[in-house]
Amino acid sequence: MKKAIVLAFAGLLAVGGIFTYRATMERAVEPTPSLDAQTPAEPTEQRPTAAETLPEFSLANLAGEQQSIRSWPGDALVINFWATWCAPCLREIPLLKTFQDQQRENGVTVVGIAVDRPGPVADYAQDMSFNYPILIGQAEGMEAAASFGVDFFALPFTVFVDGDRNVLGVHTGELHDEDLENVAAVFTSRARGEIDLETARDRVAGRI
Repeated sequence: MKKAIVLAFAGLLAVGGIFTYRATMERAVEPTPSLDAQTPAEPTEQRPTAAETLPEFSLANLAGEQQSIRSWPGDALVINFWATWCAPCLREIPLLKTFQDQQRENGVTVVGIAVDRPGPVADYAQDMSFNYPILIGQAEGMEAAASFGVDFFALPFTVFVDGDRNVLGVHTGELHDEDLENVAAVFTSRARGEIDLETARDRVAGRI
């Protein structure tokens, strides 16, 4: 099934340069039985359940080496899926660089995952001088996004994970200062033990 999803979206990228995948942290809902007794309901494929913890996957880094998404144990993560052809993605990168500078000492790491070809990413990275790690993969990047269990998203797409590898929420679209300020406050409260997991998820969902 996962391979079918990857192939389908790879085709969309090739034809129109559009990458969509619905972002939601809603849990999967059981299909509702048909109320029409004379018309049996068609079999319905259940929507995937959103991942509650950080999945395991590895992608190539800028040096061409495979690197696990779990390479930063104990750090809260802002995992940002982007591409060099995505204008909103490029607009938010300077914001993410500033956020990384501000939050590094607080145990927060931004990880950029480029759903793109290695060549353009390497060229862009040379000009941008990223201060956070970059992983790269076209089909592999789409599969990594799918591993979070959401059933639709559009780039840019960002996942927020606390230091215990709990997924706190996801965001589709461009990030803004107030979004990251809220996430930083949630990360800090979680690290201090001031809020429980469900409260953290509610606060992330309430702001973004």
